[in-house]
Amino acid sequence: MSGPILSLPEELAAQMLVAAARAYPNEACGLIEGVGEPQGWRVLAVHETANLSENPERKFLLDPQVQFDLMRRLRGTGRRIIGCFHSHPDGVAEPSATDRADAYETDFLYLIAAGSPDFGLTLAAFVFTAENKFLPVEIRS
Repeated sequence: MSGPILSLPEELAAQMLVAAARAYPNEACGLIEGVGEPQGWRVLAVHETANLSENPERKFLLDPQVQFDLMRRLRGTGRRIIGCFHSHPDGVAEPSATDRADAYETDFLYLIAAGSPDFGLTLAAFVFTAENKFLPVEIRS
């Protein structure tokens, strides 16, 4: 693959999958802390947050206070919020119509954990572009 690459340690990928399994049948969500790299990004931490959506089975809403607090903590560290993760219970690991309608920040990563605890969960990554598209991102551990 010649597109962007996300360096994601296995333990952080597992943390997102565990969050998705624990929240099932609701959507899990959280923020991804990391750094930019020449070929993409490197994940350094995952911050699970409460899903504040009024319809958590079909949509996620990150707690804005958690996001503001994390942004403040990361000031001057060289780290930043590079994206978010959420789950698609019993769904597929690709952006939904709702994800497409709600996306607005370019060069922002969306990691999606899809499936169910009983049948398995998969994780996929996408970046939202200035052209209002989601492009797949290769995940490497």
